[in-house]
Amino acid sequence: MSTTPSSTSRGGSSRGGSSRRAAPTKVAKPFPWGTVLGSVVLALVLGGILVFAALNTGSGRNRLLTEPDKVIKGVSVASGELSRNHVQGPVAYKQTPPNAGEHNAAPQQCAVYTAPIAPEHAVHSLEHGAVWVTYSSDLPPAQVEELTGLVAGDPYRLMSPVPDQDSPIVLTAWGRTLKVDSASDERVEQFLTAYTNGPQSPERGAACVGNTTTGPVAPAPPVAPGQPSGAPAPSPATK
Repeated sequence: MSTTPSSTSRGGSSRGGSSRRAAPTKVAKPFPWGTVLGSVVLALVLGGILVFAALNTGSGRNRLLTEPDKVIKGVSVASGELSRNHVQGPVAYKQTPPNAGEHNAAPQQCAVYTAPIAPEHAVHSLEHGAVWVTYSSDLPPAQVEELTGLVAGDPYRLMSPVPDQDSPIVLTAWGRTLKVDSASDERVEQFLTAYTNGPQSPERGAACVGNTTTGPVAPAPPVAPGQPSGAPAPSPATK
């Protein structure tokens, strides 16, 4: 009995079949415009913030140097014409410590003093551009040391205790007064930066040298016949 041959041979494959897969079609990726634009915008924003901060920092310092009376909070500015006469003997100042007025012909040399100094000499130093830092008797030693570090060695800064002042720390320049409670108050350095040999000084740049003693000013000599009491003393050749 004969058999019908198979349509496929043993071990063969059908016609029209294939052992390879077709290669996938490559699809071009779109350019990431969104990512690029986002990065550019972010960079511009960050750059603007940095520029703004830099400009404002610079303008803030410029204003501190050119308009300190407006920038430093709490500064008291004397009004009216401030007397600058040279006199001998004690002066009855209206505030403690004084920031202007009649004064001794010899400035107080800018330095750190551990005992009270005569305000009549210190006011003359203010006229030359000095900043006078004073502190009450109960200020902690650590704060006194901190203030000393800000004053010592500067030719236009002086420091001394004033036991009877009504604030722990007082910073004084010609016609300006600032009262603070702590040496760490940021206004201390602002005041020193702005007013040390600053534009408020009537005799800006004049040497802050002269008297180096502590204690009250020497009493005025006896008034000569015919000379009014409290007459200004002759001004020295060099202020």
